[in-house]
Amino acid sequence: MERKRDALLREASENNWVDSTLQDKLAELELMKPKPYGTFHAASEVHNEAGIRGFWKGLVPTLIMVCNPSIQFMIYETSLRSLREKRATTKRGVKPVTALEVFLLGAVAKLGATVVTYPLLVVKSRLQAKQDIGKNTSLRYSGTLDAIIKMIRYEGLAGFYKGMSTKIVQSVFAASVLFMMKEELVKAFTLLTDKSRRLRLNALK
Repeated sequence: MERKRDALLREASENNWVDSTLQDKLAELELMKPKPYGTFHAASEVHNEAGIRGFWKGLVPTLIMVCNPSIQFMIYETSLRSLREKRATTKRGVKPVTALEVFLLGAVAKLGATVVTYPLLVVKSRLQAKQDIGKNTSLRYSGTLDAIIKMIRYEGLAGFYKGMSTKIVQSVFAASVLFMMKEELVKAFTLLTDKSRRLRLNALK
């Protein structure tokens, strides 16, 4: 904006504009300046667009998406328990689960949870997005069910998974590292606890 103002002043100097012309141009430039966008401005826009109900758009899919961590931990714990039980039945002794295996199990768990719940994330985003689309009613949604029906009708099932690849790269890697760090910390804490217990027993003897 400052560059445009400087260019305007330079042009006025070169072309010998009268003060009134320069003031008109500066006034037009001032009108082009973006207005500050704050909380009250956003709240006013939401209310003008959808009324009081607009503040709760996307609430239903958001509440359902609470199950994402539950699905993730269910897949992870089930897979980890199955792996440990399988190794316990072998005759070569119990081999501890490695950090890499935990990393992979965490990735599978988060991937499964994301595939199940990602469509709800897309629906929630569509409902909460500004819907100033004009006459294109296929992109205007009155509620969760209406959004699901229109997305199936106009975009097919693939519409529910748009942008999922980026989400997978970000969330799956983060979850894998988190599970791996958690298991390593549990192992370290267990070893320290056992060592401390043995030292106390030896001291009592």
